[in-house]
Amino acid sequence: MEGLELIITIVATFVCLGLFSILLGYDTPFFAIAEHMFVGIAIGYMFIMKLDYLNNNVISRLTTDFANNAEWAVYLVLGLMLYARLVPRLSYIARLPLTIVAGVGVAMNSRTTVFTSILRNVNATILPLLGDAPLIDKFTNFAVVFMVVTILTSFIYTRELKGPLGTSAKIGRYALYAGFGALFATTFVGRVGLFTGRMETLLFPAENFQISVIVFFIILLTSLYLKKYQPELLAKLTPD
Repeated sequence: MEGLELIITIVATFVCLGLFSILLGYDTPFFAIAEHMFVGIAIGYMFIMKLDYLNNNVISRLTTDFANNAEWAVYLVLGLMLYARLVPRLSYIARLPLTIVAGVGVAMNSRTTVFTSILRNVNATILPLLGDAPLIDKFTNFAVVFMVVTILTSFIYTRELKGPLGTSAKIGRYALYAGFGALFATTFVGRVGLFTGRMETLLFPAENFQISVIVFFIILLTSLYLKKYQPELLAKLTPD
């Protein structure tokens, strides 16, 4: 393992195990450092990406062909007006670009929501229950239509749900439980996959395993020592 690669591996291991040190039940200096590093690097990366986008899509257009890209100057001015919030007595200037952004965003999201969240879902629910389709497809289509209808009845609030309507609403609630459970299980399995991949990086090859063991004991012993013998120093090293 070369020098630069070794340094990157050590830092990555410290950050990873530092974040896991929260499992000790209290904040540790390593968790605080890893947390601040992650937030700082993420913000710095996004800042550089935005500057690169600004340079490639706004500055370059205005400096090379201003006549055909004059509208970008308006966008640039509106964007700069947002920073007026940093000056309290000029903060009102930022209201104009915020209003434009909010209005355009609501308009675009409303149109998108109608097509993606309503019309496409309705279209996906209108399924053939008869015909020459395989039996498993018919059963699946019937189950989808039946569950959608029962779930919709569980959201009726204008009358008392009793009799067949109450039974349908009860089935709908169970269908919602099953859907939320499947969603949670999918999310959990995905997180387990990420965790497994990260553990493989920490444990393989042998050099990574050795570094992980050393870093683990440094973090563990240091955290336990600070907690037991230096609680005031621990509080200083782990700011809120």
